[in-house]
Amino acid sequence: MTLARKTPLRAKTRIKPVSDKRRKHRSSAAGQADLDYMRRVKALPCCACGKHGPTDAHHCRDLPDFNERGLYTRLPGAGSKSGDRDTIPLCGGPSGCHSLFHKNRAEFHRRHGKDYGFIAPTRAALSSMEIDF
Repeated sequence: MTLARKTPLRAKTRIKPVSDKRRKHRSSAAGQADLDYMRRVKALPCCACGKHGPTDAHHCRDLPDFNERGLYTRLPGAGSKSGDRDTIPLCGGPSGCHSLFHKNRAEFHRRHGKDYGFIAPTRAALSSMEIDF
């Protein structure tokens, strides 16, 4: 005799629900500008390996030295991510640079350096639409 569940198990999703505060921001004009900025970042090639888009918009997680903190619009902290304007393009997929960063940050740093180092080139690429990684 096999045991059966009354209700089937649901697959776990990796996407966190959007908070009320974030939903309100996204509906504002500033939030729409941030979403547009991230759409444009996703169209760029990967800043680490150069693979052409579409890419993932990665919110930078590495905390820079004290004298370099002006790079961020909002510093990442415990339990919070950096601002939407602090995103960089990283290629997705299971073997992409974005996965490498989140699975093995030390290896990403060894190959490409800290992620905040790509903020300025990303902003420059979007402002002039010339890519120079």
